[in-house]
Amino acid sequence: MVDINEAKKLINYCGGFCGQCGMYKGRIYAKVAQEFLEIVKAGYSDWLPKFVKLDFNFNEFLKGVEYFSKKETGPYCQKPCKEGGGAPCKIRPCAKERGIEICFECKEFPCEKFSWVLKKHPDKLEDYKRYKKLGLDGLIKFYLERAEKGYASGTRKYYAITKAK
Repeated sequence: MVDINEAKKLINYCGGFCGQCGMYKGRIYAKVAQEFLEIVKAGYSDWLPKFVKLDFNFNEFLKGVEYFSKKETGPYCQKPCKEGGGAPCKIRPCAKERGIEICFECKEFPCEKFSWVLKKHPDKLEDYKRYKKLGLDGLIKFYLERAEKGYASGTRKYYAITKAK
């Protein structure tokens, strides 16, 4: 398991956790693309376009899968949100200005700036309740346990490809 102090660097101002993001360092999405590419190239790439009527350009499809499987082009967020990684958002500057570690600490939570997160991730209210009950370290431990089981926060699913071996 990852050290709790190291894991604290991966908590986002919005309450997300890079350690369970499918894009963080290619954790899930790139690995899935790599595995799929391996399967397709193992046999299907030779005969599939020749013997099966496809309604798409198979070579362009392979280029797309290769794109997503490579570190240089695929879904590889390299830096945690707090270090400037991820998409630009209104939450980061607000939290920095208020001097808070996570929006859940704010007396105005949930606010208008957080509303887009709740629309996309209504489960963040459950995380807020966990934070109130367990504190920041407890919430991070919860996130770490899910991440180690292959959880991806974007899809809210578990992926066997990332489980600890």
